[in-house]
Amino acid sequence: MIDVLGVIPARYASQRFPGKPLKPVAGRPLLQWVHEAARKALRHVVVATDDRRILDFVKQTGGQAVLTSSRCKSGTDRVAEVARRIPAKLYLNIQGDEPLMSARTIRRVVALHKDKAVRMGTAATFLRRETVWRDPNNVKVLVGQSGRALYFSRAPIPFFRNPDTDFHPAVFTQISPAGGRSTGGVYKHLGIYSYTAELLRRFVRWPESVFEKAERLEQLRALENGVDIAVALTPDDSIGVDVPADAVKVEVLLRKGHVQ
Repeated sequence: MIDVLGVIPARYASQRFPGKPLKPVAGRPLLQWVHEAARKALRHVVVATDDRRILDFVKQTGGQAVLTSSRCKSGTDRVAEVARRIPAKLYLNIQGDEPLMSARTIRRVVALHKDKAVRMGTAATFLRRETVWRDPNNVKVLVGQSGRALYFSRAPIPFFRNPDTDFHPAVFTQISPAGGRSTGGVYKHLGIYSYTAELLRRFVRWPESVFEKAERLEQLRALENGVDIAVALTPDDSIGVDVPADAVKVEVLLRKGHVQ
């Protein structure tokens, strides 16, 4: 049995950006950037897709890919389908549209599971600008002193009742990234999740939760069902590519030598 399996969900028929995984960005298809970072961090990586064009591309470039059902509603559903075919102790859901995702971030999420009590993990980085905190496209995560997520939101949380005295940039940069484990604060959430095999099986059986539907954030399903989510802190930011304009922003950063 594999100890850790990285799974990269990749869907071709995106409504806002058709063909996104194979879109060239800084000389390589977007998916290839993600795949290369994952392979730097993990021995076992597979792309989960419902499109043969993506399947063929991954295999042509020396990777492993499997066809999954077109009925999968989320990336986690695709990971769960892979899990039914490839047994592993731990699964990583590495978003296929985040070409800036670093190998260091992936390794830090895996390291969370050195604590055997951790069943699910994710990653976060500093909110370096107030504009990011206010942007609903950047998900924020509140982290408690235990290093566990308290809540994820598209809203600018927490609310500062007395902004003149309580709001300060230090709120967003109070924890050093050196240790890789958050000990409290508000951060920018990054699109990567880890699940033990047992939790993954349970997760996909739970119905969509109330807050998940409101925020369109599936990790809230875990919190609403009493699952603690450990948060690995990383200095490496990442950008999700949802529309073509996002790909342009990412290309600028990659051409400047953004390190994976």
